[in-house]
Amino acid sequence: MSTSSHPKEPPTSVRQFVEDYRRLRLAEGYASPDPEFVRRLPFHDVTGRNTAVWRVRALHYGIIRACLAFLPRTEEVLDLGAGNGWLSRRLANRHRVTALDVDGGDTGLGALDDRRVARLRAEIEALPLRPASFDVVISAAALHYAIDLPRALAEIARVLRPGGAFLLADSPLYPDALSRHRAWQRTVEYYATAAVPSLAHRYRGITRGELEGTALFQFVTVSPGVWPWRAALDRLRGRPSGARFPVLLGLRR
Repeated sequence: MSTSSHPKEPPTSVRQFVEDYRRLRLAEGYASPDPEFVRRLPFHDVTGRNTAVWRVRALHYGIIRACLAFLPRTEEVLDLGAGNGWLSRRLANRHRVTALDVDGGDTGLGALDDRRVARLRAEIEALPLRPASFDVVISAAALHYAIDLPRALAEIARVLRPGGAFLLADSPLYPDALSRHRAWQRTVEYYATAAVPSLAHRYRGITRGELEGTALFQFVTVSPGVWPWRAALDRLRGRPSGARFPVLLGLRR
């Protein structure tokens, strides 16, 4: 059995990905046309459908803020895969923030109603930004959508200033490729049931080896993360998937 994260199939277009992703997130309750939804995140989920997930993300938001307070230079921050921009809006109180995402609509950057935040539509693997232009890059629940992870990491390193930092949070991290592949098989089933099967080819778990293998960053585990409910249930049944959703601090080499 192959241990790759997904078969080598042509990815869907960015436009199709955004449309499918928007439809799914609205159905799941991770997006809402209510402007109050974004304003209250991550501390309150006005839909009431994903309270446990947002509780974890609120904790990780606090950890991210603590990391930013610890780092020596944090004036310019890039929120990579910003989605509806809740994190960018929160951070704009103390930092100059640029929010980047492929979705410019009402479930993406179009929901970000804050003039303090610069907005930019682009893909993670091709950042239209000058080299060494940011002190910190943050990717919260986004890096696992990169089709080419080494290229995405190289782009992050390119736009960071010497001594800059990369904060990674809320992406599924697996101990090895086999665990990731088994989890991806469940992902395929889920997206097929949700009538958006193409999304499975844009969603890939990450292994620690992949992050370390590029030698672009030295990663430190700030928070080991938690298991999602399905992974926790698998562990009780003696079938551990190994997935965690940690907060990692990557120091640019």
